[in-house]
Amino acid sequence: MTVAFYECRFLVPIHEDADIGSGDLHPGARWAKLKRDLLVKFGAWTRNPGFLEGVYTDPDTGLPVADKSREYRIALSEEKIPELREYLKNMAVEFHQKIIYFFNGKEVEFIENPERYPK
Repeated sequence: MTVAFYECRFLVPIHEDADIGSGDLHPGARWAKLKRDLLVKFGAWTRNPGFLEGVYTDPDTGLPVADKSREYRIALSEEKIPELREYLKNMAVEFHQKIIYFFNGKEVEFIENPERYPK
């Protein structure tokens, strides 16, 4: 029996969100921890070498925010996708982001920082 894998992708802006963080670039140790976590928890990671540039409308202020992001990709079985989703919630807190853009292999999700948007 063959297990299906889904290509999951997520974006991490290179700056902390200025509303909940400093607005500064993330320190190298934070990126190193992310890569280590992805390898330990999910067995692999791939990152595009450059940056993706984008603009989004801030959900709180309604103002446009421009930033560059690093894109990470991981191939996961369907049962591992919820684990990545939960990890991204924690990562949003660590990286001082309101929302993380996440493609779960089927559709786009916006993973909210649970400290900023408690349910």
